Amino acid sequence: MNISPMLPSELFVAVVYAGFLLMVGVFIPVKLAAKWRRIRRARTHLTCRICGFRFLRRDAEGICPHCQSRN
Repeated sequence: MNISPMLPSELFVAVVYAGFLLMVGVFIPVKLAAKWRRIRRARTHLTCRICGFRFLRRDAEGICPHCQSRN
């Protein structure tokens, strides 16, 4: 059995590939969690189209507490 040590260039390529896989392994779940958080927040929060005030949705119409317009 011939076991040859890795050359420095092969080791560098392996480190680069491992780093890329680790980055993708962290990046994808973080992006999915952020998207899920934005979707959940959009259900409960509104921004007024007239004055730009951000508020919690308390009713189905979404009346702005600042300028009293329907959103």
